[in-house]
Amino acid sequence: MHPHSPHPAPAPQVGVVVIGHNDAAHVTTAVRSALAQGPAVREVVAVDDCSTDDSAELLARLAVAEPRVRLVRRRVTSGGCGSPRNTGLDRVTSPYVMFQD
Repeated sequence: MHPHSPHPAPAPQVGVVVIGHNDAAHVTTAVRSALAQGPAVREVVAVDDCSTDDSAELLARLAVAEPRVRLVRRRVTSGGCGSPRNTGLDRVTSPYVMFQD
């Protein structure tokens, strides 16, 4: 918003779903990349697909530090991308959704 603009800045409208399975080396970078897209990003839903590495713990720490991040932990590995994406889609509250995986 410009200082003298009569119109308020639009509210954040985009939710980003980031999915991962045993990707501790990259998953927090992916979430931070989504957050860096600016104020249009209302939320990032990070779906951990039952990882056995440190992915979920790293995401949990990031979610504590960044209020726009929500972690969802799946209890069963899906074996693919569709189920984790759908899990994230079920949790997003924004009217527009992007997927990053």
